[in-house]
Amino acid sequence: MTALTTALVTATPREKAGSRTGSRYAFQAHVSLAKMLELRKSGADFRAIFDHFDDLAILIPSNCPAQVEFFQIKGKQQGSWTAARLCKAEDEVPRTIVGKMYHHTQTFGPPVVGCVFLTNASFGFTLADGTKTGIDHTKILYGSLASEEKGRFAAALEVDFPSPRSPTEDEIFSFERTIVPITGYDLVLKGLLVDAVENKEGVVVAALYRTLIQDITSRANDTTVCTSLLDVFTHKSLGCEELDQILAAAEKRRGILDAWPTVDEELKDAGRTPMERIRGQTAVINYLRDRSTRKHEVEVLAAEVHSAFQQVSASVLSCDNLLTAADLVKTNLPTSLISRYEQLTIEAAILVELYESFNG
Repeated sequence: MTALTTALVTATPREKAGSRTGSRYAFQAHVSLAKMLELRKSGADFRAIFDHFDDLAILIPSNCPAQVEFFQIKGKQQGSWTAARLCKAEDEVPRTIVGKMYHHTQTFGPPVVGCVFLTNASFGFTLADGTKTGIDHTKILYGSLASEEKGRFAAALEVDFPSPRSPTEDEIFSFERTIVPITGYDLVLKGLLVDAVENKEGVVVAALYRTLIQDITSRANDTTVCTSLLDVFTHKSLGCEELDQILAAAEKRRGILDAWPTVDEELKDAGRTPMERIRGQTAVINYLRDRSTRKHEVEVLAAEVHSAFQQVSASVLSCDNLLTAADLVKTNLPTSLISRYEQLTIEAAILVELYESFNG
């Protein structure tokens, strides 16, 4: 075992008083997934550890890691992050946000290649050239900050980590903005997943999104006492190889168009003419296309269909065919929706969403 793999087993994980729930932890899960997709796109061989030593830790390489980067993930509704806010002392030791970032270097030693503050908000820092950071600064290296800003961080760290410090802040600190917003993060992640599967036809992005977020949340909430590296990998992490497998499985998963002959038989048995059945299939294709590009009116329709489905889910699950289930859902849609969309579009939405609910 390397020094890092030994520390992954022997280091004390952060304390947790129960499951991580609510919008704060949902945001954290979405930011973690976005970071994984970013790393995957770059071709990195990595493993992500969720809410164990920090909000997110990235190991490189994935199976016999030699380096680790830690991420403090914080959401902010308004305003920007300043050095004063990141250096504000609280009761818990380490007393500051930057202190909590830096303490990993003392626990894990030289394998730590970065301690990153990752947020949706901008930063209000002064740079060494006298300019101010703004919304266009998406990654700020500590070394690029003005001396007075560095002085604030150094003073805050001095309380818990007296100088001389090794490594220095210049070597490991950075500040980064994520494209994931504090609200509406689900839409952004679905968009990133569309890109990750390269817009392959038939991929059920909504189901893929749910699978990944549920998987990350489950691992973040796992309180298993890890006594081996295998425990850490199994219970708290997801590697790039496993991520690839999940994405590949999503590409192979059958969508409603793959099963269209069966659906078409139901439509024929219901008395639909050949032209009506062709128009119905075309409506499904158009709905899938518009949903994959996150067209607003289609996302609204999908949300309403899901809501209607929840109201009659028990009855729907007992139906012996898709059209009967679709009729049940349709009766629970708001009247305003019925008049707002074409009937074929509504039926297409119901058929697609029902099929995906039944088939994961």
